[in-house]
Amino acid sequence: MPTNEYECAVTGAVELGGQSDDSDKLDDLPVGWTKITIARRQYNPKWMMIQQVKESMISGLLSQAPDLPDVQKYAVSLQVDAQFHAMEKDTPLYIRDVDDVVYISDAGEILETINEIRESLGLEELGEGEEDEADEADESDLPHDGEVGDQVGSE
Repeated sequence: MPTNEYECAVTGAVELGGQSDDSDKLDDLPVGWTKITIARRQYNPKWMMIQQVKESMISGLLSQAPDLPDVQKYAVSLQVDAQFHAMEKDTPLYIRDVDDVVYISDAGEILETINEIRESLGLEELGEGEEDEADEADESDLPHDGEVGDQVGSE
């Protein structure tokens, strides 16, 4: 039983979901429709702030004693790193700041739009009537009149 309503991002057409099949991870997306997911990774602003605070602390401490040998400068850096270790460990370096999903219907003129997108991404274009060809192939695998049960009792 369809539970979701899908709206085409190009035409605005709306269609109820079809049969759900967990094997393709597309929920009940109508057959022939395309799901486009856009996710973008960014640096976590909190993580970036921690790095800036560490740099400021190190600069401040080193400015108080500018003639320190390199070994002691490194020791100051290690001490500041140790102070922030737990916070850095609990703060992810990256976050997903965009996570959009759009759907595109399989209406006739939409195939051209989908193929333009696919081509710009370096993907192979979809052909006209690919679904129809798949349906025809499936029909050819079905038994024709008189074939069902012909094998029974022939041994």
